[in-house]
Amino acid sequence: MRAVELAARLLLALVFVAAVVGKLRTRAGFAEFVGSVGQFGVPARWASPVARLAVAAEAAVVALLAVPATAPAGLVLAAGLLGVLTAAIVGALRRGARPACRCFGAADAPIGPRHVARNLALTVVALLGLSGWATAGPSLPPAAALLAAGVAVPLAAVVVRLDDLVALFAPASPRATRPAGRS
Repeated sequence: MRAVELAARLLLALVFVAAVVGKLRTRAGFAEFVGSVGQFGVPARWASPVARLAVAAEAAVVALLAVPATAPAGLVLAAGLLGVLTAAIVGALRRGARPACRCFGAADAPIGPRHVARNLALTVVALLGLSGWATAGPSLPPAAALLAAGVAVPLAAVVVRLDDLVALFAPASPRATRPAGRS
């Protein structure tokens, strides 16, 4: 089960690193993230503190997951944070709001059910990691560690680029056509 724990830790750490870097890469990007927080029902005066708290919590997840002794706390924090973020998305969708998903920085794709599903899947990963940690046996052989990384890295890439993948495989929108001979 140590391989499951390691895969979960790597996957979540990579996803949260991408989230932190994406939001803090530029001042404009962070300002857009702060602006999007208000669209999730957070009062304007609290948008900046809530955005800063969210980024700090994401960074804490990464730091905690990086150290084996604190990994359980990182997994718990990841699951809790994902629960809060999922509730915020569900609340916005219920109000009919569809702000852009700024989870990984600048993006144009509006939030939707796929973002809820993504967060729920990541929550399950965190819980599986906790389960793997709780039932951990002897140290992990190198081949199992490579397998865990080989699973976690591509899955993290899919999670981080989910909106791009959906857009890539979405049916093309019909273009407005004009009858021949008219302009």
